[in-house]
Amino acid sequence: MKDLPESERPRERLESQGVESLSDAEVLAIILRTGTQGLNVREMCSNILSEYDFDQLPDVSVEALKDFEGVSRVKAGQLKAAAELGRRMQRTSRRKIENLSDVRDETEDMLHLNSEVLRVFYLSAGNEVLAREDVDGGVSSVSFEVEEVLREAVRRKASGIILAHNHPSGRDGATDGDIRTTRRLMDAAEPLGIEVLDHVVLGSSAVSMRESTDLGF
Repeated sequence: MKDLPESERPRERLESQGVESLSDAEVLAIILRTGTQGLNVREMCSNILSEYDFDQLPDVSVEALKDFEGVSRVKAGQLKAAAELGRRMQRTSRRKIENLSDVRDETEDMLHLNSEVLRVFYLSAGNEVLAREDVDGGVSSVSFEVEEVLREAVRRKASGIILAHNHPSGRDGATDGDIRTTRRLMDAAEPLGIEVLDHVVLGSSAVSMRESTDLGF
């Protein structure tokens, strides 16, 4: 970016005026750092963003990005990673979970895992996601410390919790172990004023324990 006047260099503007003053192209320019002969990095980024919106970049192939002047395979990867990071941060920023469909959207990646993972969503009174945490489990069952989950819920000042875990075998519905563990969490959460809203099991489909068991959610 040294080929730009100092007052127009994104890094200098970030320091003097704050990151919020930068355009999307300037933010990308800071990440990519260098342009190519005859094309500075901000122009390169502007060319890319004239073709694709920022939130489209994770879905654009590396080969398609390499068609832009000055974009190498490394730079294409940096572009995709930066945009994906922005997408993930946007997803985790005060989104709401209000029904089983929302849980499916938030756990779609878990359907392709080869080991069991428990995902815990900590929610505000308005069902906004305050935090999300993944806990590794075994192949046949997810185990976790109820106290740790509740400690995090208290720290986050969460009013509710939603759990989701996958069955790599493709088995649908909750096992007896899933039900026992969920009941234990519900019993421990109640005195704290924290509601366990659901536990969704991901096999060949997503099954809500709220709808399929008599746990009394």
